[in-house]
Amino acid sequence: MTAKRFTATVVGGGIGGLAAAAALARCGLEVTVVERAQSFEPAGSGLMLYPNGVAAADAISRRLGRRIRESGHVIGPEEERLLLSASGRILAREKIGRLGWPDGTPPISILRTAAQESLIAAVSSAGAEVRMGTVVSDYTTTDRGPISVHLSDGSTHTADLLVAADGIWSSVRERMLADGPPRYCGYTSVRSHTPGNWPWPQGFVANGNGVQIFAAPVADGTLYWTAKITAPPGTWRQLGPEAAQRRLAELIAGWPDPIVRLITGSDPADVAVTDVHDRDPVSRWVDGRVVLLGDAAHPMAPALGQAANMALEDAVVLASELRTHVVNGGRGDFGTALRAYQRQRVERTTRVVLLSRRQGLLDQGTGTVRSLVRNTAMSLRGRKDAALHEVTRWAVPALAA
Repeated sequence: MTAKRFTATVVGGGIGGLAAAAALARCGLEVTVVERAQSFEPAGSGLMLYPNGVAAADAISRRLGRRIRESGHVIGPEEERLLLSASGRILAREKIGRLGWPDGTPPISILRTAAQESLIAAVSSAGAEVRMGTVVSDYTTTDRGPISVHLSDGSTHTADLLVAADGIWSSVRERMLADGPPRYCGYTSVRSHTPGNWPWPQGFVANGNGVQIFAAPVADGTLYWTAKITAPPGTWRQLGPEAAQRRLAELIAGWPDPIVRLITGSDPADVAVTDVHDRDPVSRWVDGRVVLLGDAAHPMAPALGQAANMALEDAVVLASELRTHVVNGGRGDFGTALRAYQRQRVERTTRVVLLSRRQGLLDQGTGTVRSLVRNTAMSLRGRKDAALHEVTRWAVPALAA
């Protein structure tokens, strides 16, 4: 007699959703991803995959890990990132390469589009299905059985598990927790990437009064950059990408010329502008067989660069618990699997959310005193983020059967 193959619907085709789909399919579930966009569009910005995120990608599949290494910039053990003041004075040389794990797992800076393409390939090779232009409007749970997933076209899809990876504005989370909108962190993010010949090819962090610009290499001569600007909500988003790029260049007009050129040299079509939000951590991520993952569960400020990494970790832990309690032996014990996932991930991500919030407040300090405190702290520590070394340490669960 053939064992039942359990089904999972993953809502959202971002980093977390694709990672979850690939990991769950590899563990033996029949997976369908539903994504509201009509197609996967290129994303102009980049992201940092720290060793914990890279190790999670390796756990999903070695091929995924290799592709991410080939598509991004692998940070060598001796690489340094310059920490600069707005005048260009070097505050410290951050030994970013030392974040690498003893086993050789490195940090990697990568364009978001390249990371997304790597994950799409992993989803395809794992045998999961992706349905574009599909929106989940609601779901119905039963005491112990499958979930009815209601789609915007009026149809209903049945699954043994519903994974909500639909981002910070998650409709599934709102249906589950009804906890309202996320919290504005007090600053906006403008980001893109720019090719060129740069005096700081290994990247930098530059700090001014209420402005921080982060840059990291992603390809030959190309730096991706993120500017965080202290501002009331909506003021930069309403400008649109091209005007926001011009306004940012005006704001940093007195900064070193290479930083100004980095901002002005981006194609406006590749510029993204978003207000930065997070949420207070919550202890409940599960409703029957519905579970939250990634930004839908624990949105965080970008100050530690951990959002994508935490989503990749989520995917691996969820798949590991489902393999143990649901797939192996056909036991189908979703309750135990989801409780174990929730317990492990709530504890870890709560700390990372709060550390990211605290670092963001320090990064975005305005006024002479707060700027002096931030710059002095960087000079003394020799790194931007006091907690990052601790945060990137993580015990990777096994996914092999």
